[in-house]
Amino acid sequence: MEKTLCVAKLFNDLFRAEYGTDMDQTRMHKMMYLVQRESLMYYNEPLFASEFQGWKFGPVLVEVRGEYSRRDMFRSVQGTLGEKANELVNTVYQRYKEMSSWKLSSLSHGELSWKSAREGLSADENGTAVLKLADMRVDAARELLRRKRTNVTV
Repeated sequence: MEKTLCVAKLFNDLFRAEYGTDMDQTRMHKMMYLVQRESLMYYNEPLFASEFQGWKFGPVLVEVRGEYSRRDMFRSVQGTLGEKANELVNTVYQRYKEMSSWKLSSLSHGELSWKSAREGLSADENGTAVLKLADMRVDAARELLRRKRTNVTV
């Protein structure tokens, strides 16, 4: 299993190389959610161990959020990803990089895992309920079926 912050750092490095600035926090959390879902979809295992919380704008990783309060975010993160993980992060980045942060947020709001974590909360409340891995597996299976129906390449 990969270190969560190493995955986030790679996403930020890819974005910085392309756009010359750090990835905004909303986009980062959604990319992290999507790469976790894709890992479940293709490898039937999570890419990293950190759990998402169901916040009002979508899934959030508290550990990653903490990096955004640092002036030198991700600079102290040590380690590299394995080849399979590196390829998966790059694939997810390429697939979703053109979408705005808010479009990515709307995608995550359609996911069962986020909806389940938000049960009982008003739309403006941040929640701390963890997205269940079982629900994320359902989201992954649904996305795989959607891609097969629309002939979207992997």
